Amino acid sequence: MIIYMPWPAQDIFNQDNEQYKYQEIEVQGTKLLVEPIAMDQCRVVRVLSTDPQDYLKTEFQPGNELTFTPVLKS
Repeated sequence: MIIYMPWPAQDIFNQDNEQYKYQEIEVQGTKLLVEPIAMDQCRVVRVLSTDPQDYLKTEFQPGNELTFTPVLKS
């Protein structure tokens, strides 16, 4: 199939090589998908839980920013 259009193909089929750098963390027993903002801050992207009560917690709503202290597990 040939597509004829007045715009360059690079503008239409632009594939950014930049991938989102999401991390999966656990806060108060709830797994969250977050986007790091700074070394000690992140923004909630998604709640990864099977418990419906976790979705009702206002601090875990997508878009909220969390501040934390990183801890290494051994």
